[in-house]
Amino acid sequence: MTIATPSASTGTPTTAVRVGLVVSALLGLGNIPFLFPWIDWGTEAPPFGMLLMNLAIGMVSVVCVVLAWNTGNRGAIRSNAAALIVNALLVLPGLFIEASPFIKTASATIVAATVAAVVLTMRRDPATVAVTD
Repeated sequence: MTIATPSASTGTPTTAVRVGLVVSALLGLGNIPFLFPWIDWGTEAPPFGMLLMNLAIGMVSVVCVVLAWNTGNRGAIRSNAAALIVNALLVLPGLFIEASPFIKTASATIVAATVAAVVLTMRRDPATVAVTD
């Protein structure tokens, strides 16, 4: 029994994957404004190093989206999902600390959008994996 698995590049991504990639790119680009000083962080601002890390992770996500858009490269999609999850973990404390309503809303939106993007991009089309005897 041989199981044929798709290669790292599976061809044109489905519409659901592309929607997930768009959400991923928006999340990645959304990390840029958090470096600006006009944001009301509430009683205590996060460390600047963490903000830089969020920016770097967001840019990794954007690069992965560009790589995966036409080719459906599974490696880029997996790297994108990992970057999104790490980014969501970094903003998760914003839901539980004493912070402004803007920060709480942004954190909740980022976590929810991350879940949606990861689910959409990591979905596998059942027809892409063929089992042959």
